[in-house]
Amino acid sequence: MNVEQCIKNANEAHASGNTDEAMQWLKQAGEFGDVNAALDYAYFRSRGNPRKSLAFLEGVKCADNPVVQFHKLQIGYYGDVITNTKLVAKTLIALGNEGVIEAYLVALSYLPVNSTTFSYIASRVCHLAPNISKQLNLHSASQVTNDESLNQEVIEEISESLGRVYEPSKVLDTSLPINVYESLLSEYECHYLITKFSSLLQPSMIVDPRTGEGIIDSVRTSYVAVIEPSHCDWITRKLDKVISQITNTPRRNGEALNLLRYEPGQQYKPHYDGLNEINDGLMFKDGKQRTKTALVYLNTVDEGGETLFPKLNIRIVPRCGTVVVFSNSDKDGKLLLNSYHSGAPSISQNKWIVTKWIRECTTIYGNVVYGTYTKG
Repeated sequence: MNVEQCIKNANEAHASGNTDEAMQWLKQAGEFGDVNAALDYAYFRSRGNPRKSLAFLEGVKCADNPVVQFHKLQIGYYGDVITNTKLVAKTLIALGNEGVIEAYLVALSYLPVNSTTFSYIASRVCHLAPNISKQLNLHSASQVTNDESLNQEVIEEISESLGRVYEPSKVLDTSLPINVYESLLSEYECHYLITKFSSLLQPSMIVDPRTGEGIIDSVRTSYVAVIEPSHCDWITRKLDKVISQITNTPRRNGEALNLLRYEPGQQYKPHYDGLNEINDGLMFKDGKQRTKTALVYLNTVDEGGETLFPKLNIRIVPRCGTVVVFSNSDKDGKLLLNSYHSGAPSISQNKWIVTKWIRECTTIYGNVVYGTYTKG
């Protein structure tokens, strides 16, 4: 048996719907040294036991591959196995120095955009991957150096950022409540999310109350990219983790992140995010009621584009990096009438946001990405 035969058997098992058998073949291919097979099996195994997933990666022939090491770190950190923030930071920079561009991109998400440390890592990205640097607007005049003092400063800043605890900048309403977190995401992170996932955009839909299926309707005129588990990376997981903290909800109860683009004139008319078990039956089965909503503004909109709560007379202007969190239902799952809200049309520019809906119970997305082992 060789790698090629294992992959062939895995594909055949997958095509027949036998996921467990497919994963066993991928496990064997991974043990033989196939990087992609090893990572596919490791992520599958991490849903139930991330420690065993890490142990598997430590035993494969490709264990020393820097890409494998990066994903091992990702699984360990988001599986609550690797909790030493300085070790995480140090490993990210070490992997970046070995040519793992993704590790540098992750590091940038923990650094202040206008800082010397950000410029230092951005210069390394520009040197190693100029096309990626251009796409992400990573302008840096710094020379690529091996300055040990800067390396240490980067590690310290990342470590501190990894341990950050977020508090609301303001509370606009105490009845739902509506909490606002200003500058929760950096300009870099906002641009990263738009750049990486905008190719997935499709016309937005609403739920047809007669069939429970998605339909295109004038109520919601925008484009949406659903960031499914197969598209998740470190930075989307980071956003999941931050939203979990500020909403005080488990990561496994979240729906997939939705990237939304509203072109000038497009809007989302007044609506509730909360679900009706009868009319939204199919959606309701996946995690039950939507208890909370998080809106993440990815750009500043100068005219229009506000989030409106008409029953509370509240108007929120989109500002790059700001996150707004509000409840949709009470502790008994009953709809909160004041959660009625809308997205006003932008006048002259695109409006970019990410939405995250939190459910009462574990969702399919939450189970696939985080399993049942996570602390939060």
